[in-house]
Amino acid sequence: MASSRVSWTNIALKYGILVGVAHIVYFLLMGLLGLHDKTEMSFLSAIFLAIGICLAIANFKRRRNGTIDYFQGLAIGAITGVVSSTLLALFMVLYINLFDTSYLANLQTSALFPQSLSMLSLFALTIIYGLIPGFLMAFVAMQWFRRADHSMTERV
Repeated sequence: MASSRVSWTNIALKYGILVGVAHIVYFLLMGLLGLHDKTEMSFLSAIFLAIGICLAIANFKRRRNGTIDYFQGLAIGAITGVVSSTLLALFMVLYINLFDTSYLANLQTSALFPQSLSMLSLFALTIIYGLIPGFLMAFVAMQWFRRADHSMTERV
């Protein structure tokens, strides 16, 4: 594949979907372990986002023969965050409506969310909680990946 034909949007979408699936699996695992009432535990899923963004940027840089534009890296992070959090938000709406209507009430009693939290605001907040950290994580990651001495190929 020619390096000029590599699309950063396709890579961001792919890793966004993978991270979104990881978020959903983590959410379900928390439910199985009875940890849904520990809202703070859900923020640990940011680890999945950080790993996904770094892998996406590294994949893009490798497929572009070691070159990456700074703003492309930021966009990869933001889009990966939005896609993954949108998948999680859609899943949360389905989960709350079909399986556990009390989950929204648990979030409302948490100090991390307002008591007036609605389904729509939960959906929007979930996406925002993916976009902003995704952009910030990409900003931090790009400090490493933009360096010319950071090579994505093996050195012999």
